[in-house]
Amino acid sequence: MPELWSATLNPMGPNYEAWFRILGDGKVPLVSSQSTKTQLGVESAVEVYLLNLRALTLMQRARLVGAIALKFGTPVYQVEAEIAKAGFPIRAVDVIVSYDVRAFV
Repeated sequence: MPELWSATLNPMGPNYEAWFRILGDGKVPLVSSQSTKTQLGVESAVEVYLLNLRALTLMQRARLVGAIALKFGTPVYQVEAEIAKAGFPIRAVDVIVSYDVRAFV
């Protein structure tokens, strides 16, 4: 059965290039089409979606973990453990969620 929604990278999003390098294309695998608010670093109430980590390819996951480890100077195994426990958010401004009209019929 086809999905009733899909998510793509927002080409006008502030982190488009970084996410494109990680994902390798414009498709964004999300857990849900519903966003939530969370704290990211010192920022509070940031609107995010959760990445569907199980839907990432091995290469996408490796690029994600590598980029996060490099950015925060954290060992890869610690990044892996943390995202396995808590998931991984992507800012809503970096994503466009589209709905199939059948979702409303």
